[in-house]
Amino acid sequence: MGGVAGHMSHLYENPELTFKEIKDIFTKASNGELEGTEKTDGQNLFISYSVQNGGARAARNKGNIKAGGLSPEELAKKFAGRGDLGRAFVESFQTFEKAVRSLDPKTQIAIFGPDANVYYNAEIQDPRTANVINYDTKTLNIHQVGHAEFDKETGSVTDADVSKNAQVLDNALETMQSAIEDEDFKIQKNAIMTLRALDNDRALKTAVADLENVIDNVGISDNQTIADYIIARIEPFLEAEVKLPKDRMELLIKRLFKVKGVTFNQIVKGVDIEQKEKVREILKSEKTLMNSAINPIEDIVHDFTVEMLRGLESAFVLNNPKEVIRLRQEVQKAIAAIENSNDEKAMEVLQKQMRKLKDIENISTAVEGFVFDYGGSSYKFTGNFAPMNQILGLFRYGRGGSGPLSEEEGREIKDYDTTIALVPGGFKPPHRGHLDMIKSVADNDQILIIMGSGGDSPRMIGDTIVDYDTAKKIWNIILKDAGINNYSFVKVEEGELSYDGTKLATPLSKAFDILQHSSKPGQTFSMLTSQKDAGRFGQKLQAYAPEGVEVRTVEAPTSTLKSGEEISARFMRSSIENNNFEEFVKYVPDSSKDRAEEIFALLGGKKKVSEIILDIVESLLDEAGYQTSKTKKDYLKNWHKMLSTGPEKAGPPYTKKRPKKVSKSAPAGFGALEEDDIDEKKKKKKVYMEPHGHQDAPATPEGDIEETTGVGAVAGYSAPLAGPRRRKKKKKNMSENNEFIDNVLDYLLRALEQ
Repeated sequence: MGGVAGHMSHLYENPELTFKEIKDIFTKASNGELEGTEKTDGQNLFISYSVQNGGARAARNKGNIKAGGLSPEELAKKFAGRGDLGRAFVESFQTFEKAVRSLDPKTQIAIFGPDANVYYNAEIQDPRTANVINYDTKTLNIHQVGHAEFDKETGSVTDADVSKNAQVLDNALETMQSAIEDEDFKIQKNAIMTLRALDNDRALKTAVADLENVIDNVGISDNQTIADYIIARIEPFLEAEVKLPKDRMELLIKRLFKVKGVTFNQIVKGVDIEQKEKVREILKSEKTLMNSAINPIEDIVHDFTVEMLRGLESAFVLNNPKEVIRLRQEVQKAIAAIENSNDEKAMEVLQKQMRKLKDIENISTAVEGFVFDYGGSSYKFTGNFAPMNQILGLFRYGRGGSGPLSEEEGREIKDYDTTIALVPGGFKPPHRGHLDMIKSVADNDQILIIMGSGGDSPRMIGDTIVDYDTAKKIWNIILKDAGINNYSFVKVEEGELSYDGTKLATPLSKAFDILQHSSKPGQTFSMLTSQKDAGRFGQKLQAYAPEGVEVRTVEAPTSTLKSGEEISARFMRSSIENNNFEEFVKYVPDSSKDRAEEIFALLGGKKKVSEIILDIVESLLDEAGYQTSKTKKDYLKNWHKMLSTGPEKAGPPYTKKRPKKVSKSAPAGFGALEEDDIDEKKKKKKVYMEPHGHQDAPATPEGDIEETTGVGAVAGYSAPLAGPRRRKKKKKNMSENNEFIDNVLDYLLRALEQ
């Protein structure tokens, strides 16, 4: 269920449940003595009615409760633009309001209290909005459990007993249904059923024997609890990993069980740095550790419940055998897609779920599960629905037949993600400091990078628009180079509305919206915030989360340049506007330094002509064999001088000063030679700058320069400049290379913009 209803527990999720009690539940189920209701696969909604205001009220979270509930108009606004899902919520809730208005005020108060005090746990089942199981009728299905009176100030459940209120509702349902006969939706109470007895006791004996075996292995008895079992499993590991005093180890275990009030500082007070880090690592992997500890019990419960639900028919599906066949086909399709996806993580999840499912034929029911009460708590049997749902959820098969989600489609959180980092920001453009932020949350299953579209007034760098698409391209470069792949993007469209119908003004508001409406019980969210915002948001975040969802704040690390100056996108943009590539590179992550020019160009930056020419000069000298020679150093030293400041006067190694006029046009790869400097009839060309010793070298015709080096200037050389070398002509060929380089250098210098 989730939302206000909270998380419905499996047997192994209640730490206080004893193994004697688990065996008793198994026995009652096997003998056909376990009463409960069908667990349905719809959309959860808590419903009530305010007699004072004469209207129905709905809630999806504590915030809605504290606000006095949502009216039909407010619910419609909340789900505006969400197609069939919105229509399902609005139509079912309007039908509910019409049905309640058929009752007299005294009955209304007896059911709901005077001002929507008591809310009822309901499920919307609509063929238009199928999740995994396809139901055939539109139904607002009121559950047998989960109803409660809520404190409107805190949004929390009170201690009030609402069983009498629920009984009055049961008695009034017939009257309510008569009032809505002409409506598409019907309202009904989820019928109580008894889980059928097994044909033999083989499954029961197997489950009990397996339970006894696993608890014997850790030295505990039937009268001990799930918590005792987990502690017995993890304690040897913890003692081997970290050295803590007994009282601190007890605190660490309490923290792993999410006991409120236990802090990291309490656990590590007076502990050395090495042990502190080990505790930190243990807490980071707490979910994996706890899941691993309970896994043997989980497998036993799963296998038993598969047998209990085998062949069970849903009251909301007209043709159960046909629906079972469809489910098998959808799962088979999803399995094939996952196997062909080359997605290692998806394959890992698939393998885990197939160990539970074992065979496609084990999908034998169109029932999501069975819900029952035992010892004052509610539990669920879900059998193979759980692995089936996980497999389908990997690539959303069974939800419209859509193909696999790519890493950049991350508008939805994948079903197998248990830890999600929310990273809202402008990122116009992303830089080294932003990558450091992502690294701080890289251990999450998924990282959602939330950015605005740019809208009608996007960020500009000169004439270049830096919008969502530009930022996304740069993110892809620096994240891939850093070896980070568990990320996806969320785009905040201009004018986009939240689930509540309010305008999403910023990526931060989108992050809150995702937390509130896209999270699932059992997931942990980390919100990346600045140091100044960590305290301010920390208190708000948990209030936005549904029951069963944990929220944490992560302070973004502060990244600085070598000078100690804090890295800022503003200064990065300034370096691009000033065409200062050398300054720009400081903001590029070390892992992406070799792609700095590519990123620079994406943002509208253009290397100075002098820098481009220097690159070409160095390439030419390398091609000619000057890699280790003093000659190369002399060339480069003087060329750097020439391209930056002059020389104003001729001096070694140049015999002539830089010309004042150069042509603006050029053949491909270079700037054009001065028209007067080219002898179309292959005469010798007089050069403006000639290194000593080459003053009378023959000029290279314009066409030869373009043909020989034009491609090289842009894309690098594919052959030696002077053709193949022969030992007998080595000295001559070297001389020709020198001559060629001199002419090219002369050519390039004169082609510079003045």
